[in-house]
Amino acid sequence: MYKISYTGDGVTTEYVFAFPFFQVADVHIALDNAAVTTGFTVVPNDSFTGGRVIFGAAPANGLAIDIFRQISLSRVIDYQPTDKIDPEDLNDDFNFLLAAFQDLRAVDIDLASWTNTYDNVTNFLNYTLNVVQDKLSGGGVLGLYNNLVSVLASALPTLINDYGSITESASGENNDDYGVL
Repeated sequence: MYKISYTGDGVTTEYVFAFPFFQVADVHIALDNAAVTTGFTVVPNDSFTGGRVIFGAAPANGLAIDIFRQISLSRVIDYQPTDKIDPEDLNDDFNFLLAAFQDLRAVDIDLASWTNTYDNVTNFLNYTLNVVQDKLSGGGVLGLYNNLVSVLASALPTLINDYGSITESASGENNDDYGVL
């Protein structure tokens, strides 16, 4: 992945980058590792081998600014079965694919995708935790278990009192009176 980093000084609004890209949407910005999509303009040079990012308001002093390329895999040229294939278009397509694969293989991650993935996983884990806690506290299996234990806790002394001590043998050998539940 192509990336250049700066640190904001509270005054500078324009930052230069020098890496190839295909369209303005390929250039992404992150401030303190959080992807942003507004508040700036990307101005490419004529050959799309770099350009400038101009912020509407200067990033704060000490703020980390990352300008990076993340190519979206999408088809840009549609070859027709009866038309000749222009070698220049074919080369552009292969260059696009090669650049996209380089971005996918890069050590640095797409901060925008990571933020979305992290938020989705965090939300799912929090939801799961809340469901488990809810089920364990009242409405679920452990809740039913706790209800059963409380019923038995109040009935067990009655059972024991019917026969005296739990270690004494019951009077009358039919053992059919278990007390009031």
